[in-house]
This record gives sequence, C-alpha cells and structure tokens, in this order.
Amino acid sequence: MSNMIIKSQLRSISLPTRSHPSTIGIEEALDKVKGINTTTGSSESILMGLAGLEELYNCTEEFLKMGSTQRVMSSNGSEFMEEMLDGSLRLMDICSVSRDLMVETREHVRVVQSYVRRKKVAGGGGGDQLDVAVSSYVGFRKNMRKEAKKLIGSLKKIDGGPFSSSSANNGQQDECLVAVIDVMRQVVSVSVSMLKSFLDFLTRRQSNIKSKLASVLKKKKDHQEETNNELESLDSAICYSRDDLQNKLEEVERSIDGFEKYLEGLFRRLIRTRTSLLNIISH
Repeated sequence: MSNMIIKSQLRSISLPTRSHPSTIGIEEALDKVKGINTTTGSSESILMGLAGLEELYNCTEEFLKMGSTQRVMSSNGSEFMEEMLDGSLRLMDICSVSRDLMVETREHVRVVQSYVRRKKVAGGGGGDQLDVAVSSYVGFRKNMRKEAKKLIGSLKKIDGGPFSSSSANNGQQDECLVAVIDVMRQVVSVSVSMLKSFLDFLTRRQSNIKSKLASVLKKKKDHQEETNNELESLDSAICYSRDDLQNKLEEVERSIDGFEKYLEGLFRRLIRTRTSLLNIISH
C-alpha cells in the first residue's frame, strides 16, 4: 500500500467540532487515528494505524511547541509531566523491540525463500535444508508470540486514562490545563491501542495445527480465504502444504517491510516528543 493511499484515507474521515482553541489541531489528528478500524486484524488496517500515529505525533510536536502549552505544562503539570515522560519511554522501548522483531522476521523469511528457490532449481532436491530453515522460522514465530505478549503486558502498564478537572489547581489556567492534559493522555491512549493491534497481529496462531488430517484438509481452503493475516497464512501454508509457500513468503515480506518502516518512523517521533517534554521541564 502506498503512502499516498494511506494519507488519503486518513484525511477522508470527517471530524467533529472541538471547543478548546489551543487543542483543536491535535484533536483533529486524534480523530483521524481513532477513525481507523483495526478490528479486522488485517495488515492494511494496521499499516494505516501506524501511519496515522506518525501524523499524530507530528501534530503533537507542534502542539508541544506552542507557548500556551509550554506555560501550562511547566507551571502546573509536574506530576503529569513525569507521567508523560514515563509513558514516552515505555512506548519507545515497545516500539524499538517491535521494530527489531520485524527485522528478525524478514531475515528468517529470506532464508526460507532462498531454500525454496534452490529446491525449485534443483528440481525438488534440497528438501532437507528447506526443512531446517522452516523449522527455524517456526521456532522464531513461537518466540515472537511470547515476546509480543510480554509487550502487550507492558502496554497495559502505561497510563493513558482520562484526566479529572478536580486534579488541576484552581485559577484561570484550569480550563487550559485540563484540555492539555486530557489531549496528551488521549495521544498516549491511542498509541497504546494501535500498538496493541499490531502486537495482536503478531500473536495470532494458526488454530488447526493439531486437527485430524481429514479435518485439516477440509478446512484448509476456507481458513486461508478467511484470514487477512499474512503471518497466519504463512503458518497455514507451512503446516498444510508448501505448494504456495513462495507467494506466502513474499506477502509476509511486503507486510513486515511496511511495519518496520512505520515503526521506525514512530520511534523517531517518540524521541522528538520526549525531547520536547524534557525541554519544557528544563525551562
């Protein structure tokens, strides 16, 4: 999927009207990301979500540069700032590990691809080497699921809940403070939700591996048609039949290239956001 298509789809979502003038821009970006449906679990929707997060953090960086935002956060939000710094660090770690998982996945996929090609050239020979490569990939997928589940657990520890106006100091800046804190917590909450969708994508398991042979053969076609998860489809191809293995490997490689690209972009923007937060504290 091209960047142009993703950006076009992001901008096509209608936006509700917001009340507080200082947060309008970032709230519009939030609405765009919230409008992306990742419940299908498809790689396309998750790629859109990660692209949306990149755009959201671009808006967040501009929001944090606003004088009104900096004045409110530096004078009234010390506890909140610590919360944001902790959350940004956790998100950076999760994003970094996720990106590394994609790099490792691509390496395993390319090894399997190499042996598939060699087997074709050899006219069916080299099956033992392919079996070893496939076994290594299957073992990696098992470890990937475990790592992804750990990252999901880490996401649950990140605070992105609503902000109560009773927590703000009394004074003329109460309304602005509540608006700033609420919108920043929404940024964190949306980030957590989108990264969880991505990690859920990684943890999905081909569910019929231990079925009886007759049941497996009966369900094979239906299963492959239903799933929009390229990793799950590759698991299915490996377990059921290797006739279409090359195509499945190419589909996975395209998906992980997109994931790696957007995770890298998100990681860089998270660094810039954290830097902006630290700059506000230091002034």
